[in-house]
Amino acid sequence: MRGWVRLWRQLWTLAFGLGLYAALDQTMAKNVMASITSATAFTTLTTGFRIRLDSGTATAAAAGTEITGTGYTAGGQTSTAPFASTATTASPSVVTIPHTAVLSWVNGSGGNWSIQSLDLNDGNASPVRTMFGNWNGAPVVVANGNTFQVAVDAITAQGS
Repeated sequence: MRGWVRLWRQLWTLAFGLGLYAALDQTMAKNVMASITSATAFTTLTTGFRIRLDSGTATAAAAGTEITGTGYTAGGQTSTAPFASTATTASPSVVTIPHTAVLSWVNGSGGNWSIQSLDLNDGNASPVRTMFGNWNGAPVVVANGNTFQVAVDAITAQGS
């Protein structure tokens, strides 16, 4: 089985330690299934995966509306490689993200950020959305001057 197919099968079901449940993007799921079941080769993703924060609700078919304002990095943030931990050999297999650095945004926009969901994109200039999730109890409100952080290994992706 191709390496990326194995990875995406492991990441199929996500349970986020920050109160987020997420799923595979609809197009990504179609591409994985086509790669597994036909002669269609899976397109390699670009390293530099990024977590993008959204004010709108992300769905399987569409990304959420990205937040904007001073202190937010358009397109999302990444940690240095490796972005995810090595998958465990236990069943179910588990990886955690971001694996090497805390991701942090300081709201300097002058108003509140209302964070509903996130999108996980690859590092391509025209990013490929791989997964999405909506925060439990969303929206998460981050007041002006406050910091929103995702701790190292805080997001757990579990394959079953």
